[in-house]
Amino acid sequence: MLDQAIIRTGIKFGVSCALAGFLVVLVLYFAGLNPYGQLIMWGWIFIPVAVFWGLSYFKKFNDQQLSFMKALKVGFSIAFYSALCSAMLLYVFSIVAGFEPIQRHITEMKALMDASREAALQSKVMTKEAFDQTYAQLDKTTPYMLAFDDFIKKFFVGFLSAVVGAVFFRK
Repeated sequence: MLDQAIIRTGIKFGVSCALAGFLVVLVLYFAGLNPYGQLIMWGWIFIPVAVFWGLSYFKKFNDQQLSFMKALKVGFSIAFYSALCSAMLLYVFSIVAGFEPIQRHITEMKALMDASREAALQSKVMTKEAFDQTYAQLDKTTPYMLAFDDFIKKFFVGFLSAVVGAVFFRK
């Protein structure tokens, strides 16, 4: 059965975390930088903060004898709502901002791939076919793909933070 306190805590801290991370995207966009590039990872800093803060809040106000599994559920809930809200905000931003930032992102990623092509082929990190296929897939980037990628990455970071937080806050 669903515990409403867990869901409320997850929504409260997850949405707050997603909004803080989305501010990073907006700052990057209005600063003229790539809002989909590597700098977007600065928004990931808010995820462990939200998980730990949410677990502390939950333990203080809802369950002083917080077990590992319940703490994991709370952290998982925060991570899920954070990743979901963040992906939705990024998708809406991608639609509203238009295709120009996505096209700039594709151009920057192709330039990075061109710069590292020889080193990757010589060290046998990638084959020529895999490199060419990845290069061709960049042209097919859509707002949905960017949002899905954001969801997966943020959920993974949140899940790892939830495991660490559950160990830390268990009774």
